[in-house]
Amino acid sequence: MNAVIAEDGLERRLEETLAKDIMTKNIMPAYADWSVKDLAEFLVSNGISGAPVVDDEERLLGVVSVTDVARHASIAEDEAEVRGPHDVYTDALDFSFDEDLINEFQEDAEGLTTVRDIMTPMVHDISAKCSVMDASREMLRNRIHRVFVSQEGKIVGVISALDILAALQG
Repeated sequence: MNAVIAEDGLERRLEETLAKDIMTKNIMPAYADWSVKDLAEFLVSNGISGAPVVDDEERLLGVVSVTDVARHASIAEDEAEVRGPHDVYTDALDFSFDEDLINEFQEDAEGLTTVRDIMTPMVHDISAKCSVMDASREMLRNRIHRVFVSQEGKIVGVISALDILAALQG
């Protein structure tokens, strides 16, 4: 590939640019025991589309993204509309419940789904010394929007597809 990056007035091939040169170092993790609602608020308030998932001891468990939240919401809506044969009999019954009680129950039920339940338990990472081209290949091969950068077994950064596009723009 002949794509180049302008850096300090020099043109360097993507193959020569290292992951550590363009990675974002400030990584904000999501915690496995957060509710999906807490996760959505975290992603929106920080202007990010995904995060590594850690447990209380900061051990890396997986990765979660806006796509996971959307997939979860989509599945929840689909399941809500599924009707079984038993519903034919119960629909005719006249139940009356306090609407506040029903809303409270629904809110509690929604809070039961945690980040651990919707995350991807596989983390794609590359070495800090890998080229940006290698990072791009990893993203394309796995159809993902970000790769984590690791050094000595620890995540030290993240490269998103937007980071690569920004690097291309100089």
